[in-house]
Amino acid sequence: MNRISKHIVISFMLTLSFLSFGNSTFQEGIKAFNDKNYKLSADKFDSIISISPRDVSAYFNYGLAKMKTKEYGDAIWGFEKVLKYNPSDAEAKEKIQECYFELNPDIFWTYRLNGFQSSLYSISPNTWAVFSIICSLILAFSIVLFRLKKSHSIRRMMLLSGSVSALFLIISILIGALSKNHVTSTNYAIVTKNTTSVIEKVKVEEGALIEVIELESNQYRVKLDDRQVVSLKKGDVKVI
Repeated sequence: MNRISKHIVISFMLTLSFLSFGNSTFQEGIKAFNDKNYKLSADKFDSIISISPRDVSAYFNYGLAKMKTKEYGDAIWGFEKVLKYNPSDAEAKEKIQECYFELNPDIFWTYRLNGFQSSLYSISPNTWAVFSIICSLILAFSIVLFRLKKSHSIRRMMLLSGSVSALFLIISILIGALSKNHVTSTNYAIVTKNTTSVIEKVKVEEGALIEVIELESNQYRVKLDDRQVVSLKKGDVKVI
């Protein structure tokens, strides 16, 4: 067996082991939750997240377990991660509102994306990329036929087809880029416990959504909802 084949087999075996681990750990997390061992349940789903950071189901169940242990900041973070990969998830939005109600009944949470943005960003960047390729192929086909055909009716049809496909190509590229930026950005974070800023001594409440400016050694420079910039300990913050 040559070196390339060995690497393929090793990669395949590692993939199978990760899938097996994820499935068994997920079932263990569900069992722990049903047994009302919520801390263990959260730990199980957290271990899945550590090796599969885009597992929406793990984030959602992690949030449910953290709600049961009344760690609402961590729960909000879990549901926010669900929305990062599926902004249209209505159940995750409902759970976030429930968490904020438990923390402060006067808080009414609204998602930072509007309904139109949520719908567009729910389509994965890869899907937008495929749509862009299809549009580019139609555009190329229309240009070729426009140049080859002498019939005015066909040329007009190809001109219209090319114009529409070019428009959709531009739109799909732009939305795909925005969708990818939404998925990959680390601009926002959740404060997971009541804390006080390191330098400014400003109190920041659990569950607060903050904008991350930069990471400085063991602390974050962040912007609060009142636009005030403060420093928070890294352990009190989870980046979405």
